[in-house]
Amino acid sequence: MLLDVYWWMLWGSLAAAVISIFIGDLIESLFGGLDEFFNPLLLFGTLSVVGGAGVLLTKYTGLNMGAVLLMSALAGALAYVIIYYFLIIPLSNAEASTSISMQDLEGKMGEVITTIPAEGLGEVFIESPNGSRNETAKSFESEEIKQGSRIVVVQVAEQMVLVSKFEDELNWGE
Repeated sequence: MLLDVYWWMLWGSLAAAVISIFIGDLIESLFGGLDEFFNPLLLFGTLSVVGGAGVLLTKYTGLNMGAVLLMSALAGALAYVIIYYFLIIPLSNAEASTSISMQDLEGKMGEVITTIPAEGLGEVFIESPNGSRNETAKSFESEEIKQGSRIVVVQVAEQMVLVSKFEDELNWGE
């Protein structure tokens, strides 16, 4: 009888953990931002350990039900602490993303890889410490910018960059 409870706990919590991977953000928003110590994935993972330990101890040892329950609960508590301190805390302190937003491209230098017509779209290559990217581009001054030209991103609008040709030398007085 208790073996059935452990099996249900094992498979039910594993299923709940998998589901929480997909709808964890929804659950978090419904409950107003759960503390990371009560993370649903952590809780269901721990219940899986308790259920799995209960199944193994019941089937393969001659321990009585009370000892199996106590040892399973201790295994679950140990798993909870280990997962929390060695997985949840390091992951929550890690940077979420190394990518930059489109707005961060303003003022960046790049190179035209597909000629930008005066009234059309082209493509530019922009390097940054976070990685290189190709972006759809339009001329800020509505003038043609040829492939291979150096550009500067003036503005970001409608998921494209508005660029101007970058002149290395200023032509004062001409």
